[in-house]
Amino acid sequence: MSNFLPAKYIIVEFLRNRLIDPRARSEATDTDSFTATASQTNFILTPSSGSVSCITSVTVDAVAKTKWQDYWFDMRNQTIKFYTGLSIGQAVVATYKYGTSNWIYWDKARVDLSATSFPRLNILTITGTGRRLGQYTAEVESQGQYQIDIWTKKDQVFTISSRVYEGEELAEYIASKVTEAFEDYESDLFPALYAYDVPQIARDLPYDETYQCFHQVIEITLRGLKLNRIN
Repeated sequence: MSNFLPAKYIIVEFLRNRLIDPRARSEATDTDSFTATASQTNFILTPSSGSVSCITSVTVDAVAKTKWQDYWFDMRNQTIKFYTGLSIGQAVVATYKYGTSNWIYWDKARVDLSATSFPRLNILTITGTGRRLGQYTAEVESQGQYQIDIWTKKDQVFTISSRVYEGEELAEYIASKVTEAFEDYESDLFPALYAYDVPQIARDLPYDETYQCFHQVIEITLRGLKLNRIN
């Protein structure tokens, strides 16, 4: 049985983990510990406030487990789900980021958001293709093209690593960190997504009068088997 999980949710969780929010909206960390029951697969996380932003590490009996290989994260239900049931008495420790708001989402920003909701990123699915890897019983490999939008407000100033950024330069800086995250940590996505590529480098778009924002766009491609589903 498959579970519905759009690829852009995986990308959002990845970026929340590997990027640092200039406003630190969900940069607090917490740890939940569990003792597994026989064949238990699901572990619900309970942050002290707000909701879980991303998973940073999971161990079972002090052995590190790999996201998307040993378990997956159901973001909507705030639940870690192992592919194989654990044994009774095993110790599960999950560390994660959390907060009452965030800055990276899978949908476009609303025009009525206040200035404190920026800077902000969103991921959109542009298009995709697929091919079966053999005869009718073989897996279908899909390639999705995704757009990452970076929005920054004018006159908002942030100091990052002792350097001051604001407006368009802040958008360009965040775009560079997005690219760096994929280049350095693509393995975080495997095997759910793989074969990262960049059809176009980050590009400037005109100042957006509707959002009153500077706007950068990055387009990427990623491949996956049974895209948008987790088995």
